[in-house]
Amino acid sequence: MTARTIAPGAGPAIRRRPVPWSKLAWVTLRQRRALLIGGGILLGVFAVYMVVMAVIQNNAYAAVTACHPAAALKCQQLANSFSTSYWGGGAGPVIAGGGAQTVSSLLFAIPVLLGAFAGAPLLARELESGTFRFAWTQGAGRTRWTISTLVLPAIVLVAATGAVTAIFWWYFRPFLADGQVSEMLPLAFPLLGVALAAWTLLACSLAAFLGTLFRRTLPAMAVTLVLYIVLAMATALGIREHYAAPATLQGWNNGAVWVISSWVKAPDGQVLSQSALNSLSQQLPPSVQNSPSPDAFTTWMTQHGYTLWQSVQPDSRFWQFQLTEGAWLLGSSGVLIAGTIWLIRRRGA
Repeated sequence: MTARTIAPGAGPAIRRRPVPWSKLAWVTLRQRRALLIGGGILLGVFAVYMVVMAVIQNNAYAAVTACHPAAALKCQQLANSFSTSYWGGGAGPVIAGGGAQTVSSLLFAIPVLLGAFAGAPLLARELESGTFRFAWTQGAGRTRWTISTLVLPAIVLVAATGAVTAIFWWYFRPFLADGQVSEMLPLAFPLLGVALAAWTLLACSLAAFLGTLFRRTLPAMAVTLVLYIVLAMATALGIREHYAAPATLQGWNNGAVWVISSWVKAPDGQVLSQSALNSLSQQLPPSVQNSPSPDAFTTWMTQHGYTLWQSVQPDSRFWQFQLTEGAWLLGSSGVLIAGTIWLIRRRGA
């Protein structure tokens, strides 16, 4: 009996089963564990600090609200001490030189830092080193490999920043409650609701896209930092206020709302220019100019028929604005992820 010789390629093609998604996820977590651990440590430091300070601040604010009558000198001193110690980072010994404004400023850097340092190397490092060729021959395929590499770290980062948002809301609650700051203002809005997680997702998606486009990690990180800062500033200064038409309010004290613009009308209904308003303030009676009360000028203006009008975005629109911003950030992230997959599919091995 003779052995039959089979020519190469003459037999049936053997199709390899694709690697299950669970194994792809396990490999992704193993490969990116250093980035995820580093990001976890960064967020953990902020979280622990805010938890400790939230307990201290909420107890201190409870003492302020329990003081009656609120106009009494001791209550005013207690309120001023709370603001000085915890809001601006003044003489409070427990703050160690920081304060709510400092914490807010530092938290603004979280999305872009996580995005640049975690998102840029996801694919760029594989493309730089050439290890992507090995990954594509292991039954994963380009598309499945890219989706697993991008989506799983993004989900972890979004979940982590969502938890930080909840802690920050608790930490920031006393300052929102007493009108120290409006939750619609740029100091607080990007750190509350869904905004922090949405901005983190955008930064990560942008960095991954640029890493795939440049095939280099460091250039992708640098361009991500620049583009993110430009987009965040443009959103805060010009885009966000147009999510809804501003409301018009009359009055000199409308609380901690987001004031878009303001103007003063004379008793005859004419809008005063800034130069006319400055000239009027210089012609006030000495009793008003020398008054220690900060409301002396506005009180005199009201008594003589002058009215202040403000174009504002009220706090009642907070969740409308949060969902609007979250939606376009999520959509932009989806486009960037789709663009990254398209670049990978077109890239030659």
